[in-house]
Amino acid sequence: MVNYGGDEVSALVIDIGTSSLRAGYAGDDTPKAIIPTYYGYTPPTPDADVSMTDGTEGTETSSNKPKPANTYIGQNGPSIWRPNMEIGNPLADGLITNFDPIPPLIRHALEDVMRVDATEHPVLNRERMAEIMFEEFNVPAFYIANTGVLNAFASGKGSALVVDIGQSMASVTPVVDGFVLRKGSPSRPGEHWIRPGTEPVDVGHPPRYTLREERVAQTTESWKIWAENREIDEWLQSVGALTNVPRFLSRAAPKQYEFPTGYATTYGAERYQVSEHFFISNHNSPDQPKTLPGLITESLRACDPDLRQVLTSNIAKIHAPGNPIERRYGGWLGGSILASLGTFHQLWISKEEWQEHGKAIVGQRCK
Repeated sequence: MVNYGGDEVSALVIDIGTSSLRAGYAGDDTPKAIIPTYYGYTPPTPDADVSMTDGTEGTETSSNKPKPANTYIGQNGPSIWRPNMEIGNPLADGLITNFDPIPPLIRHALEDVMRVDATEHPVLNRERMAEIMFEEFNVPAFYIANTGVLNAFASGKGSALVVDIGQSMASVTPVVDGFVLRKGSPSRPGEHWIRPGTEPVDVGHPPRYTLREERVAQTTESWKIWAENREIDEWLQSVGALTNVPRFLSRAAPKQYEFPTGYATTYGAERYQVSEHFFISNHNSPDQPKTLPGLITESLRACDPDLRQVLTSNIAKIHAPGNPIERRYGGWLGGSILASLGTFHQLWISKEEWQEHGKAIVGQRCK
C-alpha cells in the first residue's frame, strides 16, 4: 500500500489568528492567502438582500451559499468606510468566540484568493471547526494541531519552550516530544486597544480632521476604534523599536512620523517604551498582565523538574533574525511541515470516520 503525505494530496493548511487568516498548501514555505480576520458588517434593513462582498464594491464572492447580509471581508473589507458599518472579529484573547464569520472568511481565502475547491483537499487547522469543514466545505479529511507545537516544528524542534507573541495575546507553551504540557501554558493579553475612558494627550497641536462632516454621524464606534488601532500598528511598524541597553534610551536617535491628519512630530526614547512593557512591569497589581520573564518562570515552575532541563537546554540569542515571513507565520509554517510528512495520513480524520464517530473522534485524534 502506498502512503501519501499531505503535500502529495494537496493538503491545505489554515491558521486563524486575531490579525489575519493564513491559508496555503502543505509543503510550501509561505501561505498563499493572507486576509484580515477583521470584517465589516452593516445591520440589514427589512428589505435588504442577503449578500457578502470581498471588499470591492459591487463584487460578490464566488459561492452561492446563503451568507450573512451586508458583510464585507478581504483586504478592503473593513478598511473602506461605509455608512453605519461596524467592525467585528471572530476571535477574542486568541480563541474563537464567534463561529458565524469563520465559514465566509475561509471560503474567501480558499475560493476567491487561492481559487481552489475545498472538496478536493484535506485540511489541517475542535469539534465546531471540524463540523464546519466537513459539513459546509465537504473536505475529505481534517486535522487540528496546537499552535505551540507547530511553532516548535517550524524551528526544527520537537521539544521546546515556545514564546509566541500575537496581536491579541502572548503565550508561553512547553512542548515535549510534540505534545503540549497544558498546565505549563500561561498567557497574557497583548492587544493595544485604546481603552474606554482614556484621556487624549495634547501634544501642542489640535488635530486637523479630514473626514467629511456628513460622514461623522454615520461612523460607528467599532469602526473608529479599528481605524485608531490600525494607525497604532502603522506607528509601531514605522518608529517602534527594541533595545538591549536600556541606559542608552536617553540618547536614542529620534525618528519622525506623520499622522493621516498631517500632523508630524519626532519620537525619541518613548518609541522604545512599548516593547519594554513585555519585559518590565511598573505595577504590582495581580490584574495587570504578566511580563514575558514572569510567564516563562510560571511555565517552568508548573512543569516537572525532570523536564525543565529539556525545555531550557537550547537557549539561543538571535543576532541576525531569519526570514521575517517565517517568524511572523511560524504557526502556519509548522502546519505546512507537519502536513507534508509521509505519515500525516495516519493523523488526520477522514470524512468516513467523521460520519461514523461524529464529534467524539476530534478529541481522541487531535490531542
